[in-house]
Amino acid sequence: MGKLLCNIMLVSVLFFCFTQEALTGKLSAESIAPSTPFLKINNYYVLFTTPQAPYIDKNNRFMVPLRSINDLLGGHTSYDPASKTATIQFGTHQVKFKMNSIEIVTDSSTSVMDTVPVLNKNAMFVPLGVLTTQLKIHQEWDQQNKLYSLSGKELMKTPMMENVEDLDRVTVDNENAFHLLSYKLTLEKEKVRLTITAKNITGKKLDEGIEDLNTTFIFNNGGTATEDRNRKRPSIDKNEIVTRSKEIPYPGIIENKKIIRGELEYILFKGRTLKW
Repeated sequence: MGKLLCNIMLVSVLFFCFTQEALTGKLSAESIAPSTPFLKINNYYVLFTTPQAPYIDKNNRFMVPLRSINDLLGGHTSYDPASKTATIQFGTHQVKFKMNSIEIVTDSSTSVMDTVPVLNKNAMFVPLGVLTTQLKIHQEWDQQNKLYSLSGKELMKTPMMENVEDLDRVTVDNENAFHLLSYKLTLEKEKVRLTITAKNITGKKLDEGIEDLNTTFIFNNGGTATEDRNRKRPSIDKNEIVTRSKEIPYPGIIENKKIIRGELEYILFKGRTLKW
């Protein structure tokens, strides 16, 4: 009975604190450009999607794994290994990609694109911009901040995101108070290390207690890690650039007296302020 209870408790962990979280430095308030293009869906920066973070291919297209479309955007995805074809159903539209092919089929219409889906670590990656254009999803490119944004009330209405929102029970004042400038992710054997640098873009000084550089880690065993709500939140000057480092363990379950650790699936980030 004790072993069963232990397993249930470990599997059921949805909230746990970072083993380390600290501001690692304050940079000058001068304007600096982001170091790499970022993907943002509604109010969430997408920093990692298993098995690899979104990336820009040689044709300057944002590539994302097929599964992330199902988990983040809300489409239904399937893959036929015989024809090497992925089918994405979103609302009333259907889009088909074929591995290493420039052809794309939207509903009953065939067109071509300037890049191809590829296989990466046994996952099919597709060009997100091509897909969202076919699906008429609103998108914007911010050249100054190197930010590719997707937005719409129909996006992120998925079981995974509903769970994230349900755990995030805070009163928010400004959902977009910080621009992400850079991040560094290191996946170690037993823990994840993440450093984020972001700039206060509210145009004013932020009082102590309201800064919320909020990162959510989602694992394949149901574990969801977010920040300690009781941590110190220092005041942030107008236009100030801050860096925050976090270190968290992989959640695990006990099977046959061994710890089976979960695998990281997604990292989502919000740079916002809270209302107390």
